[in-house]
Amino acid sequence: MSTLKLGCTCGQIQGLANNVSPKKGNHLVCYCDDCQAFAHQLNQASSTLNNYGGTEIYQLPPSQISIRTSADQLACLRLTTKGLFRWYAGCCNTPIGNTVSARIPLVGLIHTFIQEDQLDEKIGPVLGSVHKKFAVKPIPDTLLGPASQAQLVRRVMGKLLIWKLTGQSRPNPFFDPQGIPASPPTIVAKDH
Repeated sequence: MSTLKLGCTCGQIQGLANNVSPKKGNHLVCYCDDCQAFAHQLNQASSTLNNYGGTEIYQLPPSQISIRTSADQLACLRLTTKGLFRWYAGCCNTPIGNTVSARIPLVGLIHTFIQEDQLDEKIGPVLGSVHKKFAVKPIPDTLLGPASQAQLVRRVMGKLLIWKLTGQSRPNPFFDPQGIPASPPTIVAKDH
């Protein structure tokens, strides 16, 4: 297992993702319109989205992530009152990751926050793609990954169950022990 160095573009927020490997998480690309709207809201589309509107993500439990410096710079937005908590660096608008809630042990860590040159060596190649219908243009088959969306959903659900049963919801750098977000989320309407 490996450790990933984490950091925002300006370098204020630094952290680590521990015990990562291809089997311990899910490396995928999400093409949903909400991920695209998030990148556009932060004026980070060119660094976050691929040419087809996809965001590269590594899913892991929050207990494997630690923020070592400038945790006070964590900022959060939601695209609806019940939408995902979308975390970014308040200092430079670097997208960090997505969470559902404090109780669900899943963080979709966005590639812009991962400071590794040889990422596939540590977390494996992209397994597959989700929400392809929102891609901004047809995605070449060579970029889709070998797993179907249904296979990815089953894999995520299996990992979620294991992570929940083994208590990997905590510690959580994005929520305190009472489930309160580290930064109050701002609700913004999708303008993308």
